[in-house]
Amino acid sequence: MLTPEGCRIRRQRLWQALPQQPEVILISDPQHLYYFAGYVQSPFVFRSNDAGAVLILTSEKAFLVADSMLRLFAESAHVDEVIAPVWYDGKHSAPHREAHLLKNVIEHMKKLNAKSIGLEYAQVPAGVVTEFKDSQFINIDPILPGLKRRKDPDELEVLKRSMRAGEAGMEAGLHQIQPGMTELEIYQLVQNAAMKASEGQVVVYGDFVTGPRTEQVGGMPSARQVQAGELVLLDFSTIIGQYRADFANTHVCSGKPSPRQKDMYLACMEALDTGEKKLKAGALAKDVDRAVRQVFESKHLNQYFAHHTGHGIGLGHPEAPFLVPESSDTLLAGDVLTLEPGLYIKDVGGMRFERNYLITETGYELLSKHRLTLEV
Repeated sequence: MLTPEGCRIRRQRLWQALPQQPEVILISDPQHLYYFAGYVQSPFVFRSNDAGAVLILTSEKAFLVADSMLRLFAESAHVDEVIAPVWYDGKHSAPHREAHLLKNVIEHMKKLNAKSIGLEYAQVPAGVVTEFKDSQFINIDPILPGLKRRKDPDELEVLKRSMRAGEAGMEAGLHQIQPGMTELEIYQLVQNAAMKASEGQVVVYGDFVTGPRTEQVGGMPSARQVQAGELVLLDFSTIIGQYRADFANTHVCSGKPSPRQKDMYLACMEALDTGEKKLKAGALAKDVDRAVRQVFESKHLNQYFAHHTGHGIGLGHPEAPFLVPESSDTLLAGDVLTLEPGLYIKDVGGMRFERNYLITETGYELLSKHRLTLEV
């Protein structure tokens, strides 16, 4: 998971990036609580239901405010002090949980007597603005996307854990999907393999579609049963902490691809290889996108490529850089991103193949190791 040193460095980087220095910074976005403090609460326990937390930063200290039912998670956070007010003690009726959190944040803020406050404008509770209306507010939201692009070593370790879990799910899909299984059963198969590999509960989400449904690019798993000879498109993420990989493969269930499907597969592989050759720090995202699309254009298939070429991943999905025709992004060393060429042709099928990469000054490091294969 994230390290104390990594969180400390990211907090320091935040302060240094702000053009105007506040006395206090408030963080409440769950992704950023993890990014700056290593705080994450499990979605699989009742203690986290309707619960939040707030990180209060000064230039010297980090305080985490989370009610006492979250102490199990708060004590693992990389902060100087945990403030854990009692919300529900199992004996008395409990007040509105988020309002109780806000009340305690305000109380601690008053002790700091700050006159300028850095805020996530997209996340800050209105009660903070009302209570401290005479203070100067500084919006930190524009700073955060740029900070998150260059992944630190501890972030990469969490991402790699996510990828290993997802790869186990993908391999299980290749070998264990059988005719007659529903898409929901395929999802369960993938999730079980991912949990076994990660040795814990994980969140798995993405596209789990079969047969004619692959022509629609993707979708949530349904009760549809896959038949022998049909395509199975799996494109999913496995969340570890707050980080997620994102990769895809499409294969034929208990059968062989048609000649047209083989041609589509080869075109996707060529597009992927061509896009990979463009990956390095300083490359324009729109140029990578263009290189991939030119492969499909040369084969008169571009009209069947129905989505973006790729995107950044990490705490979010998708996040910068965006590999699309009119992107304004430039690849940076430390970016983690995907390429995902795909083709979707009516009465033939849809397929997508996706890998994850760490961008370096001279090229890239391939992070995802799953097989890209149309035939098992």
